[in-house]
Amino acid sequence: MLGWPIRLPGSPYCGLLLPVDDGTIRVVCEPGDQATDAPRVLAFAFDARGNPLAGWPVDLPCCFTGRVLGDELTVYAREHFLTGFEEGQPAGNAWIVTVAADGTVRHGAKVPFVNVCCGDSWAVGPDGVAYGSNHQFGDSPSAPKSSELLAVNFAGVPAGFPIAIDGLASEPAFDQAGRIHVTVATEVGGPARTLVFDTDGQAVDGLSAELGIAASADCAGIEGSCEVPAAPLVGPDGTTYVIGWDFNGAISVGVRYGQVMAGWPYRSDAGRQGTGFCPEGAACDAFNLAAPTIGPENDVLYLPSAARDASVGGSIVAVGPDGRVRPGWPVELRRPGAEFWSVVVGSDGTVYALAIELESSNTSSATILAIAPDSTVLFRTTIVDP
Repeated sequence: MLGWPIRLPGSPYCGLLLPVDDGTIRVVCEPGDQATDAPRVLAFAFDARGNPLAGWPVDLPCCFTGRVLGDELTVYAREHFLTGFEEGQPAGNAWIVTVAADGTVRHGAKVPFVNVCCGDSWAVGPDGVAYGSNHQFGDSPSAPKSSELLAVNFAGVPAGFPIAIDGLASEPAFDQAGRIHVTVATEVGGPARTLVFDTDGQAVDGLSAELGIAASADCAGIEGSCEVPAAPLVGPDGTTYVIGWDFNGAISVGVRYGQVMAGWPYRSDAGRQGTGFCPEGAACDAFNLAAPTIGPENDVLYLPSAARDASVGGSIVAVGPDGRVRPGWPVELRRPGAEFWSVVVGSDGTVYALAIELESSNTSSATILAIAPDSTVLFRTTIVDP
């Protein structure tokens, strides 16, 4: 598109990229030097032609997650992560920050933030409240595991929170009504179940029995944080998918109103797709995994998978709410070593997938594919070609 790409000097890592309904975008970036006492986190805004919006960029506190509500950026922020990093010790404050379309910044009330070992996963809900799960693993692998579901709004901690949960709770996910969904495992690698809460902190109909699968994390090899199950995938109507996946195959369960839906679980021999390349001679013992997604209207589940053998590339399979693979799927990359690292679904059901192909030992190309719901590839656009 005309005006793109955009270079952001001094911001090598931009982990939060949020589209807005009016065609503009918001981007939150970390500085290159995280070892400074007060690293500068910047939020940018651009129009559809890549022009910066007036009043941007703006400075934000460190360590963030967020979403756009209307045209306002809402971010859960906390003080520099190097402050109070000891387990169980105060780690400064946390609060909600909002940035209007004209760059006006407002800061909410600050509340104490306490680090709990090996994972504090936060997400901003459609009500502008940040919800997060903190975990207690105990002193041994056999020790009971527990979590707290926390919440921070513009005024501080809302009534009804925190909520004690027996087991390891995932990062929150949300349905169209704003209800909070979490996956819970009573022990590391143990059977998963789902819990649902309203915004007042009350449990609602959505508690499932154990689903008979061990919910997977969204990373591998990172001690502690990869022992927490990944957030469930939640459709607008509350239909929930829990993924149990390792490198030998996948098993997925669809849940509605706390009950396993007819036709599930779905099982596959395809292993999970990792993201990132390990350079020759390097020790790469931790990496993220390509995230599955669901369509915004029809609750179709899309699973990026590793190659079935060395003769082909990775694939994406589409599974309907009946637990059956959709006609025409999976879509498979033909080039050996090619991988799908990301998949999202547009409002019209078009699937957009990022294909990465290793060109040499240290370079790769990146191509976006647009795929119709019937698996027809509508176009391919290479965006990185070394």
